[in-house]
Amino acid sequence: MIEEKDDDDEMKKVFYIDGKEISKGQVEKLQRCVDEGVAVGLIEDPVQYMQERSRVQMLVDELCRQPEERFSEIANFYKDILLSDNFVTLVRDQLRSMASRYLDTKRSNQDTTEVEERIGMEREVLGKLVKFAQLLLKEAQALGAELEAQQLEVIRSICNVAMDPNHETEEQTAEALTDAVRDMRPMLDENFVAYLKYAIAEEEGRLARAGLVDDPEHNRWLFVLKIIQEGVYAELGVGVQRYIDHISYVLRMDTKKERKELLSKLIDVMPSMDVRPFVKVVDNIAASLGQGRKGEFDTAVLGGMTNKVLQLRRDVHELLPPERIKVMSKDADEWAARQRQKLMDQRGVARQRLDAARDYETFESITERKGEIDRFD
Repeated sequence: MIEEKDDDDEMKKVFYIDGKEISKGQVEKLQRCVDEGVAVGLIEDPVQYMQERSRVQMLVDELCRQPEERFSEIANFYKDILLSDNFVTLVRDQLRSMASRYLDTKRSNQDTTEVEERIGMEREVLGKLVKFAQLLLKEAQALGAELEAQQLEVIRSICNVAMDPNHETEEQTAEALTDAVRDMRPMLDENFVAYLKYAIAEEEGRLARAGLVDDPEHNRWLFVLKIIQEGVYAELGVGVQRYIDHISYVLRMDTKKERKELLSKLIDVMPSMDVRPFVKVVDNIAASLGQGRKGEFDTAVLGGMTNKVLQLRRDVHELLPPERIKVMSKDADEWAARQRQKLMDQRGVARQRLDAARDYETFESITERKGEIDRFD
């Protein structure tokens, strides 16, 4: 609970827990504890939902006041809320709030006409927002299809190396595949790994529904995806092990100061290609604490290092704020962008060749017919 007290002509905030006053320092420690708990998944963010609920009410109020033609213009500023995982629950809360207002007014024996009109407007606005959210989801699906095409192009490039007729032995093919995957490592990010998992699950589900999981005539694509997944995991595992070694060196230090100093030195000499993956590995290790709370991970493997892991995550984000990450990983990001563009250009060339082949076949079929000269003869 928070109270404001007049202290020497100044308003001072005083914080209480169970009726007992706590100091400003205790409040800051509690806030940091909550922030870290939310970041690693130990608890749900107690502030986010309240903020989103307030913003939905603000959006509804604004749309009720504005003319209908400005609906899309205003709603576009709240896309993050309309695409939030909590949106359905927020709409339900709004409907419950409307019902509660109506009942309170009716119980107090007041005229409900004005309240009914207001509730009618709000219900109409909420209905439009739901439809607008559905439209945003369709746009997101279209964007997802474009991103899927990029991921498929990476897979196609790996397959092209595997099918290269210049490789005479399995050893040559395996070596070429290893080199190709290593060269494409910046593109084998968490999005690509997640897409592989998604594609394999979708293909397995499709085959299972058709009863063709074990049919070699139909499960070839599934095996291709799994082979690529194993190769990608093997390559990424080399880098992850290197990051784990760095992290283990840091966690072995006895004091907080020593751990932070060693971490700072490791970050200062870290290659551009390793910056983002290193931060991701640290975040994943910290997130395992939250997964352990849900029973998805055995936190016993962390032993008594919980506080050290939390400090590691805190120090990494302090030493590597977004601005520094952007600067340090600039070379790797630019290289990855060029490679992605190269893959998309290759995909465009392949499409043009297919279109040209179809046009050529059509031209050949046309030239097989008798022309004007034949008829004159």
